[in-house]
Amino acid sequence: MSASLADIQSKFQSRLLNGDDAINPHLTKGDLFMGVYDYAYRARLIEILSEDFEGLHTLLGDEQFASAMTGYINAHPSTTKSVRWLGRFVADWLADTEPWNGHPELTAMARFEWMLGLAFDAIDANIIGVGDIGLVPPEAWPMLTFTFHPALDTALLSHDVAPFHQAVQAEVDPSAAPELFDAPKRWVAWRDPATLMVTYRQLDLDEAAALMAAIEGHTFDGICEIVADLTEADEAAVRAAGLLRLWIESGWLIGLDAEGMSW
Repeated sequence: MSASLADIQSKFQSRLLNGDDAINPHLTKGDLFMGVYDYAYRARLIEILSEDFEGLHTLLGDEQFASAMTGYINAHPSTTKSVRWLGRFVADWLADTEPWNGHPELTAMARFEWMLGLAFDAIDANIIGVGDIGLVPPEAWPMLTFTFHPALDTALLSHDVAPFHQAVQAEVDPSAAPELFDAPKRWVAWRDPATLMVTYRQLDLDEAAALMAAIEGHTFDGICEIVADLTEADEAAVRAAGLLRLWIESGWLIGLDAEGMSW
């Protein structure tokens, strides 16, 4: 049976991705040796996931990690040209799939590590400085909206996975399993503009609410209202302005805008 090279390559890819046996008639001995390619392909994908989720790998151990990621790959085969995005559904899959969903610390670790990865390799952009705030006319402040750096990302975590992850990165044995928070906490990660190192921290309740609102496009006036619900009302504007300054100094913001106005 003759076929073009492109057709054979497509059938071979379909076999690896979907288990399709349309390639078999083009093989000298059928699919006798295709198992080698099947194993090698999946082993490489699991290796890639292990590099993206080192903390998760350590939490699970080699065998359980391989078992979990095999199930994940079956549910979410690679569909992009770059394997960089292979693990984008890992956290949600763990949260929804037995027996892993009985261990929410696994989901928390996966969300944390994916957030760090996004911050690490996001595209760069020019940040604004505190001086840019001084250029905003007073009448624009209530309508002010914000554009955030592509390297900024957040995750809502049920467990304090940071100490465990830090130990793994330092190649030392973690002293304890991740602790359960009394309530889920919002964390943020970004690439420090001075060092280009990924930095992260836990957000206070009012800052978390203000940041998520700002990311969603709420105005400064709306952010002040949100902060007022979580702190002293007469201090809300000062607190919101302080948060804005902190975000700018951290290199989180790349743009300011107010609908219908320019300066």
